[in-house]
Amino acid sequence: IVVFDGAMGTNLHAQDLSVDDYGGPQFEGCPEHLLISTPEAVERVHAGFLEVGCDVVETDSFGSTSIVLAEYQIAHLAYELNVKAAQLAKRVAADFATKEKPRWVAGSMGPTTKLPTLGHISFLDMKASYREQARGLLDGGADLLIVETCQDILQTKAALAAIFEEFESSKRRVPVIAQVTIEAFGTMLMGTEIGAALTALEPFPIDVIGMNCATGPQQMADNVRYLCQNWSRAVSVIPNAGIPENVGGHAVFKETPASLAKELQHFARDLGVNIVGGCCGTTPAEVQRTPASSSIFIQQPYRQDTSFLIVGERVNASGSKKMRDLLNSEDWDGLVSLAREQEREGAHVLDVNVDFVGRDGEKDMHALASRLVTNVKIPLMFDSTEWQKMEAGLQHAGGKCILNSTNYEDGEPRFAKVLELAKKYGASVVIGTIDEEGMARTAEGKFNIAKRAYDQATEKYGLPADDIFFDALALPISTGIEEDRRNALETIEGIRRIKHELQGVFTILGVSNISFGLNPASRIVLNSVFLHEAVAAGLDSAIVNASKIEPLNRIEERQLKVALDLIYDRREFDGDVCTYDPLGEFTKLFEGVTTKSKKKEARGETVEERLKYHIIDGEKIGLEDNLKLALENYSALEIINHILLEGMKVVGDLFGSGQMQLPFVLQSAEAMKAAVRFLEPFMEKKGGATSKGTMVLATVKGDVHDIGKNLVDIILTNNGYRVINLGIKQTIDAILSAYEEHRADAVGMSGLLVKSTLIMKENLEVMNERGIGVPVVLGGAALTRRYVDDDLKSLYKGTLFYARDAFAGLHTMDKLMSHDGHTGEAEAKAAVASIGGNGNATEEEELVAEEAKLGVRKSLRPRGATKISGDTTHTVRSDVRSEVPIPAPPFFGSRVVHDIPLADVFSFINETALFKGQWQFKQGRTSAEEYRAFVAEHVRPVFEELKDRSERDGLLVPRVVYGYFHCQSFGNDLIVYDNDAETERVRFTFPRQPSGKRLCLADYFASVDSGRVDVVAFHLVTMGRRASGYSQEL
Repeated sequence: IVVFDGAMGTNLHAQDLSVDDYGGPQFEGCPEHLLISTPEAVERVHAGFLEVGCDVVETDSFGSTSIVLAEYQIAHLAYELNVKAAQLAKRVAADFATKEKPRWVAGSMGPTTKLPTLGHISFLDMKASYREQARGLLDGGADLLIVETCQDILQTKAALAAIFEEFESSKRRVPVIAQVTIEAFGTMLMGTEIGAALTALEPFPIDVIGMNCATGPQQMADNVRYLCQNWSRAVSVIPNAGIPENVGGHAVFKETPASLAKELQHFARDLGVNIVGGCCGTTPAEVQRTPASSSIFIQQPYRQDTSFLIVGERVNASGSKKMRDLLNSEDWDGLVSLAREQEREGAHVLDVNVDFVGRDGEKDMHALASRLVTNVKIPLMFDSTEWQKMEAGLQHAGGKCILNSTNYEDGEPRFAKVLELAKKYGASVVIGTIDEEGMARTAEGKFNIAKRAYDQATEKYGLPADDIFFDALALPISTGIEEDRRNALETIEGIRRIKHELQGVFTILGVSNISFGLNPASRIVLNSVFLHEAVAAGLDSAIVNASKIEPLNRIEERQLKVALDLIYDRREFDGDVCTYDPLGEFTKLFEGVTTKSKKKEARGETVEERLKYHIIDGEKIGLEDNLKLALENYSALEIINHILLEGMKVVGDLFGSGQMQLPFVLQSAEAMKAAVRFLEPFMEKKGGATSKGTMVLATVKGDVHDIGKNLVDIILTNNGYRVINLGIKQTIDAILSAYEEHRADAVGMSGLLVKSTLIMKENLEVMNERGIGVPVVLGGAALTRRYVDDDLKSLYKGTLFYARDAFAGLHTMDKLMSHDGHTGEAEAKAAVASIGGNGNATEEEELVAEEAKLGVRKSLRPRGATKISGDTTHTVRSDVRSEVPIPAPPFFGSRVVHDIPLADVFSFINETALFKGQWQFKQGRTSAEEYRAFVAEHVRPVFEELKDRSERDGLLVPRVVYGYFHCQSFGNDLIVYDNDAETERVRFTFPRQPSGKRLCLADYFASVDSGRVDVVAFHLVTMGRRASGYSQEL
């Protein structure tokens, strides 16, 4: 662990410097001018931190850009002051440096007083100012540069661009740290959350990323954990000494030296932070404990996952008449509204194209991009045939952008220019499969161009593979021309080859061109089916209009079949005569069909079926009429629990299988919300003036889905509970703050996304760290009972419940609050016991009285299955036989097996599980024969090559350590002894079933009371360190 110093300003202020010390009234409040007027004041600060053991001191240059110094009329001194700052710090550090403990100087580069995202200053002007500062610090001898207290990602990128330009120009390189500042409200000042900040900065060759300022260490914990898990290099954390409070007109920081050191120790030990120090309010007293408490800890790197992207296509002058009209009239507000509409519809990225003949494209891009970055939250894809327009957009966008696109059509110069832009601004790039001969039409041609571009982009320009999107180009299959018949098939196969053979890259496609010339209703169907097939082949991103795509479940069976026949060119011939042409058949199916005529009322014969399909189809027309009919026979709660939620379950299944895209999930959620709003007045309120209990309820960080959470709110509120509904994307700090403020009896966390289950796990870890054991109820579409039982329950020190739906949440709260109306530790344990011993709201118990009316089944668990209790305090032994012969092991102790032939290991690989399960080569709609041919041609050769490479390059080195040990059981414990059969070596405590046979693993070994000593065997396997390292390299 490297320890940085504390606050320069705090420690200068503590010296009670006079106006004259600053050099006169015009420089009061300018600490950088002290380098000229009173340099000894700065020396004292550096020396104070070095004396207590800090490894690194930061220069007195936080505000030494010409931008800031201009406010004191000394902008011309910027270079000189930075040189002086570095030289002074180096001189003081040299006095403390020893061979055993060297000291370093970090050149501090602050955020300036301008926010480029808000138009205070241009990107180029800010970059020029930062470059002058970087040059001065380097010339003064700084050992590293730290861009800190970053409040605007665009400002950060300007600073980094300046630094790396200076490195290239001066032919010198020092380590670079970038530190963002996350405010108390959870984002950077300009609204950027930590994940978006990391994505924007990740492409730059910085050595360390971290956080500083704004808050104390506790408020940073959630974001620090995210950085440590998703950044593969070093992480720094330099917090304030708490959040300042105004006491008697002075800023007072509440962290004590002991508490700050404890938190920094936790960051290093438990999270993997590499660099710690102090920001505002920290003095040598706070920092001096840090070196001793953090010197033994190391980093634990993690990688970040990416996901499928929907790119909104309507802010594109090349493809949208509405966009062209708005652009031509310079209706910037209208264009922003168009962008926001796509964001609401579920687009993940916004394609921005201002290519319009007769207009100044660069000027238009400046005008539009500067407005979009402050009005839409999703990333921008700058789309143009001219790189100058792309760069105009990049100069306004702080977040990570995508450049669309480049290719070899005009040779390598333009291809190279766009890649240089991507490298310079930390952007991703779309590369089309076009070369000097034109668009590639075959899968082989598409792949060959992609391979050429991949090699150049990664090797010559240093772009990481995961910053490259290949566009295999969708060409029409609607013309009837023979050479167009295989366009879709070749594109799909091209995507498959690119994904499988160019490891780490992404694929993207403009979908709508596939159906060019067909009528609108048929285009929707063909585009939708083609998109589904492309995604199945490995497509990562699509440029689409979500309103022009249908989920497969809404497409009629005959239309779906013929669309697939058209995509895969399944014509039938009798000799030279075509007897079945899918194109002709497809056009016939849509004769007289319009997009309006395709819309119809909810499907279904009965009111129950119609309501279910209202939810599945996201159709709100006629919804209230059907709800009124249903209320004649069912209560409002019955309708929600047994009709509407069944529809949402189908939506979840379709989404999980890839047959329904996110925009349609959102439509279904809106229909569900509308239904619940209509039914809410019909729900019977329970409870009196005093609430039965309080729950803090939230959708976890990074998840914007709230339909389930809001339903829990309604159900609990209507049953007499007080619910503090925090909304979506809530950090654990916000959740725990509300818990403490409202003295809640329970915390409820919800989420739709798979990654939300991991966030829940992290939240529970934070609660453990802070000693909070409040009962927690978890729910959401991606969550499973098994995950809660097997992974989360043993982790959380408090009481944990899984709730299948809103009514299970109500049941859980009823059980929790049935013990004297509050949930102390004893009451929570009693509730666990009453629910079933493991903290789950189970289906086998009655949820609410309404369920009995419809005859709901009370148990979904097979007979004889018994749950395992997390409570290991009950130790009554089961009836497992213990008087059995004890086997004689071949030896006692442990042995290691080396030199295991890889061929022997490979013979045990289950190819079906590997190819289909791990590598995700699904058979899908292809026949068994086609799938076998595909595996033989494309998959197994890769498998064989990997096996050969593993053996040739020593990538896999299997080893086994195994052993036999003396042991005895005692209650739920298994005691393992040394070879003397007397000295306890280790003890394992196992859980016991709360009912049934009350089985426990310890029961299978001879007990201490029996007087017999049993034997236990253990083994561990590894494929060697090289495998892990090589995986990271990939």
